[in-house]
Amino acid sequence: MKTVSYFAGVLCCFLVAAGPLPAEHNAAAKKTPHILAPQDHNMLRKHLDESVLRGEVPGGALLLVHEGQTVFKDGFGFRHIKHGKPFTADTPFHVASISKPIIATLVVKLAAERRLDLDRPIDAYLHEMSDLVLESGERPVTIPTLRQCLSHTAGFRSDYDEGGRPWLRLRGQGMTLADAVTDEAKIPMPIHPGTEFAYSGIGYDIAGRIVELSTGSSLETAIQTELFEPLGMTQTTYYPDEETAEQMADFYWLWRSDGKFRRKLPPPPIPAGKYKSVGGGIVSTLDDLSKFMLLHQNHGVHDGKTFIPRDAIEQMYRGDRPGKFYGLGFMLKSTGKDGLANQISHSGSSGTLMWLDRQRQSIGVLATQHRFSDGKKMPESQKRIPADAPTWQATTKKEVLDPLMDRLQKSNERLVGAPQRKP
Repeated sequence: MKTVSYFAGVLCCFLVAAGPLPAEHNAAAKKTPHILAPQDHNMLRKHLDESVLRGEVPGGALLLVHEGQTVFKDGFGFRHIKHGKPFTADTPFHVASISKPIIATLVVKLAAERRLDLDRPIDAYLHEMSDLVLESGERPVTIPTLRQCLSHTAGFRSDYDEGGRPWLRLRGQGMTLADAVTDEAKIPMPIHPGTEFAYSGIGYDIAGRIVELSTGSSLETAIQTELFEPLGMTQTTYYPDEETAEQMADFYWLWRSDGKFRRKLPPPPIPAGKYKSVGGGIVSTLDDLSKFMLLHQNHGVHDGKTFIPRDAIEQMYRGDRPGKFYGLGFMLKSTGKDGLANQISHSGSSGTLMWLDRQRQSIGVLATQHRFSDGKKMPESQKRIPADAPTWQATTKKEVLDPLMDRLQKSNERLVGAPQRKP
């Protein structure tokens, strides 16, 4: 299905040049040059291309930003292997669970504007939530809050438990988000709200429905009006049009048994306004996701004006609840002197990874469209790819991108003569 000669032949046909972000995103970034050393640029390019040749990834795209300036932006490999279609820096893709920090940011914005309340029980918005029950048949001690929905501490069934991904059952049934949430409210809860962390997309469907009720519009209209349009995220949507769908990357399973890629047939498109997983259904691009993360790097400021108050947006980076490695919509890594996570990030099951490193003042968006097959029914001894194998995205960030950005940070510190790291 894939050979070195085939991949090498097509890889030689394209390279996408890196380009700067629009100047308005960070005018201060012009103080010093932010460029990768030639050896680092070549090393990174070689890693991406050889990862494709080795069959570790079908293709993807990478964007790196340092102190507001793009230092790398390129595609690699294929968005469709059989047809030899390249995965470019502009290729749209399913972001999967990267949808969660996006939705959480919208909710935090609306809360800062007093259009909803993060700490109000969700049955104040959705009356069907008054009838929640535990798996034991008992009533929960309290009704979850919207904040707990965003931090995965609401008590809803985990994505990793049987029946914990109802969107796989509800998608394509012609129902609305309101219909889906009504259905999800009937799923028994395994734990009491606020007591444990359980990663659950159900809470994000509920958050999306509350956004609809608080704004008086559909979730798609609300997120376009309140977030995407103001930030210039023109290629981001729950419902890609026909032209965008044609340009999107196909999804591939990397089979654990033989280490080969198998293309997943695209499901029928969901009509606008019909139910899609709120925490997993967004389609976007490198540039749009970088604009989103720049809002967070700039403490809620966009185009020189406060878009979300700093204290409101920074509460998303605090891990002061069960599951302290997860804030409001973001995974958290280490804690700075200000009590906020030094690094916020999120990954997606479609093969995506997005992060903001507050110490390195860097943003990264790494997008592929592939993941390992399940392989649970196969004996471990028969797998070419073991169950505990790290993802290519996580390995690339840890072993290639983080050291590279460290070197860039130190290089720029020498240029300006003073440390640039933030607390």
